[in-house]
Amino acid sequence: MKKLLVSLVVLCFLGVPLTVFAGDPVNVASKGFTEQVILGKIMVNLLKDRGIPVKDRTSLGGTKVNREALEQGQIDVYMEYTGTAWMNFFKKKETVRDPMGLFEKVKAIDAKKGLIWLTPAKFNNTYAIVMPARKADELGIKTLSDWAAWIKKNPGKMTVAVNAEFYSRPDGFKGMMEYYGLTFGKDVPDASVKKMETPLCKKAVRDGQVLCGMAFATDGEIKAYNQMVLVDDKSFFPIYNPAPVIRKAVLDQYPEIKFILGEIGASLDTATMTRLNYRVNVNGEKPAWVAKSWLKGVGLVIKKKK
Repeated sequence: MKKLLVSLVVLCFLGVPLTVFAGDPVNVASKGFTEQVILGKIMVNLLKDRGIPVKDRTSLGGTKVNREALEQGQIDVYMEYTGTAWMNFFKKKETVRDPMGLFEKVKAIDAKKGLIWLTPAKFNNTYAIVMPARKADELGIKTLSDWAAWIKKNPGKMTVAVNAEFYSRPDGFKGMMEYYGLTFGKDVPDASVKKMETPLCKKAVRDGQVLCGMAFATDGEIKAYNQMVLVDDKSFFPIYNPAPVIRKAVLDQYPEIKFILGEIGASLDTATMTRLNYRVNVNGEKPAWVAKSWLKGVGLVIKKKK
C-alpha cells in the first residue's frame, strides 16, 4: 500500500494526468446545441452499457471550449466535425470534397497531438441558410447565388439571424458572403445581422423577425417550420462529418473504446440524425431519452440477462 501511494505521489510530481490510471472515468463532453448533446448522450450511454466508467460532461460549451478542454486533458472525448477541424483548428483553405479523404487528413494531423479520430458518422451536418419556403418562392431565391443576387439589387434589406460562432468563423457568415461576391457592412449592414442562440435563429425566420437565418442541415425544425434550405450551389461550406475524438492516453487505457464508439457512425445517416433532432427540438423530448431509445432501437445496447 505504501509503495502504491509513493508511486502515485511521484507520478503526480511528474505531471502525469490522473486519467491514465485504470478505473478512472472517461470524461465525455459535447457542445451545447441539440445535435451535439444527443451525440454526447449516445456515447455516455453506450460506454456505460459496455462497462466503461463515465463522467457526463455534455453541454460543456462551444467549439473552442471543447477543443481546448480536450487538448488540456480536462475532458477525454467529444464529437467533432471534420470541416470544423480542417478550417478552424488547422486553418486550411483547401476545400476537400471527398468525405473520407477529409477525415483521413484531420485524423493524421491530430494523431501527432495525441488526439485520435474514431469512425465518423455518415451524415454531413453542414451549415445552411434557410428562408420561409413561401417567401423564398416569392422572391425567386433557391440558391445562395440567387440570395446574393437579390441582396445586390436590394442592399441593406436582407435581415439575417446567426449564432455567435457562425458570425465569426472563417467557414461562417462573413466568409460565405465574400465567397458569393458580397461585401459585409455594405450589402448586408452589421445592424441587419441579429445574433442569437442557435435554436432561436430558425424561430426568428418562422416568426418573421428576419428574412433568413443560419441552420444545420440536420435540423428537425426546418421541415416543421416549412422552411427552405438555400442550395450552396458554389460549394462554399466544407463537409462536416462528426466523429468521436479521444485522447490517446485514454484509448491506451481503454482500447475497447475504439470498437465501442466505432459502432455508432454506421447507423447515423442524415435522415436519422434529423429525426433525432426533431424529437428534441419539435417534440420536446429530452436528449438523454432520445439517445437511449435510439441505441435500443438499433440494437447497440446489450440486453442484460435476468
